[in-house]
Amino acid sequence: MMAVMAAATLTANAQWWAGGELELTGEHRVGADKTKSTFGIKPEVGYSLNDKMDVALALGYTHSGNFETQTQTILGTQTVVSSSNQFIINPYLRYKFVKAGNFFAFVDGGVQYSTTHVNGIENNINTIGVAIVPGIAYSVSSKVTLVSKLGDGLYFNHAWQKDTYHQNNYGFKFANAISFGAYYSF
Repeated sequence: MMAVMAAATLTANAQWWAGGELELTGEHRVGADKTKSTFGIKPEVGYSLNDKMDVALALGYTHSGNFETQTQTILGTQTVVSSSNQFIINPYLRYKFVKAGNFFAFVDGGVQYSTTHVNGIENNINTIGVAIVPGIAYSVSSKVTLVSKLGDGLYFNHAWQKDTYHQNNYGFKFANAISFGAYYSF
């Protein structure tokens, strides 16, 4: 009975939030006759433990397609198509460390696992890694928050493909990508 009361109290005071990111990119190189497009979605759900700490889970899917027209003397013109599908699971902790008005700075620390299937390749490419990613947020209202994360942050990843290869990647990358998202608190 006490456990039910404790759970009800925790839920009543809970600050749950949901949101995520959407990615749409395209590239066309006229002289090279190459086209690349990417679609990605990464919904998230989180729980605010207190004013400084959140725990969250993000699940993602990304589809990339590459189309390249090549000219060959015997066969004429041939179009090469390659595509990939990636699935992501990313639990993380968020620490909010600076607040000024409706703005706050944070750092996310988490683990990410992804598996990528590339058409024409038999075995998936699997990746597991850890990352610390800084970001800033702006509370539009008590229910809506806009969030921006800066690049890949400080990271270490291990990628492998069955019976083929193992590879480690690590780095500190902020300049290449800034992601934007929105969260709704309930």
